[in-house]
Amino acid sequence: MDYLQDLFEFLKIDTTSAKGKGEEGAKFIVDYMKNHGIEAELIRHKAKNPYVYGEINVGAKKTLLIYNHYDVQPAEPLDKWNTDPFKPTVKEGKIFARGVGDDKGTLMARLQAIIEVMREGKLNVNIKFLYEGEEEIGSPNMEEFLKDYSEKLKADYVLWEGSGKAPNNAPQIVLGVKGLLYVELRKRTSKDLHSMYAPIAQNPAWDLVYLLRSLRTEDGKVLVPHFYDKVKWLGEEEKKYLNIDKKYLEDAIGQSIKDTDAMIKLVSNPTCNIDGIYAGYTGEGSKTVIPSYSFVKIDFRLVPDQDPDEILKYLEEYISPYNAEIIVHGKVKPYRTSITSEIARALIVSAKNVYGQDPVVLPNSPGTGPMEMIARYLKLNQIADGIGVDYYGSNIHSFNENIYIDDYYKAISWMKEFLRVI
Repeated sequence: MDYLQDLFEFLKIDTTSAKGKGEEGAKFIVDYMKNHGIEAELIRHKAKNPYVYGEINVGAKKTLLIYNHYDVQPAEPLDKWNTDPFKPTVKEGKIFARGVGDDKGTLMARLQAIIEVMREGKLNVNIKFLYEGEEEIGSPNMEEFLKDYSEKLKADYVLWEGSGKAPNNAPQIVLGVKGLLYVELRKRTSKDLHSMYAPIAQNPAWDLVYLLRSLRTEDGKVLVPHFYDKVKWLGEEEKKYLNIDKKYLEDAIGQSIKDTDAMIKLVSNPTCNIDGIYAGYTGEGSKTVIPSYSFVKIDFRLVPDQDPDEILKYLEEYISPYNAEIIVHGKVKPYRTSITSEIARALIVSAKNVYGQDPVVLPNSPGTGPMEMIARYLKLNQIADGIGVDYYGSNIHSFNENIYIDDYYKAISWMKEFLRVI
């Protein structure tokens, strides 16, 4: 098996789901799996891009479901890339291509490792594969899919999308995700006015400024009543794996950080963030105007055991005096697997064996994904993220996306060791 050549063929296929592309990539995976002795099929269901399902049954007592996605983010702006994003290029020990870090590289590294272990007759766990083609557009059809196919996907463990290297270059394991409440707040009047009416006229822009100032403090504490009531704060066992010097995070985000416990805050703190704000005249030069329309987009990242529906209710009650229109753009529940779970322990042990160092274990990612949905429909609590190819400089979702070739081979080794100890 030519590891890199097979990966490169996959990377050449444009699977940008935002542009309606993905069918060719899904067929490539099915053919690749079938050619290597794995039962595989396309499941079209209601999604624009088909799901890919595969299965290896070795008659074992336990089954591992592997989730990855084959779709990628748009590569634009193309002029920012140093190479063609769909012509994989090797430079200075790295592979540059769209999707190599998120998520095609991890998908292929895991798959290639499983094929080798299967051929050696050493698989001691049944394997199921679920590859999605709409993850990068928010998995809009995943819940409907799970309603119809939860029995087919039934498993004892789920290995999630793939986490590679932590900021300190240690292997990284992630046991959950933050939830999300994404809203848009709008204020409007009947028409724009000359700014000379400012002493007597309502200004929707100022209305939103006052509203926003009431939502959080300068140090990030959210002021919505009951926001923190159900927060499940980290225990000491979980914190001990997060002892990472803040300098690594400073390098990753390109900003100085005042908090010494930055990694713990990144993982454990729920947030209120302004994503975008608009009001009035923003063109060249000046225009003295009282705008008739203003809006702001806000996301709340939530942690276990916060519920987005409850947080929305508290938010609506809290800002009701401002009479702002609220549009809900997204709700996702948070999820976290116990650090003492079987899959967490197997990932930790296998990472130590392969990398020769303790992994960084995040109780949950700072980001969001449909983990809770999978757990709910499959009725299990053994989901974890690890065995990935990316690192904090991989530029996922950005231009010049890349991974180290050595990290690709290391992920293959980690997958083989994980299959041995699970």
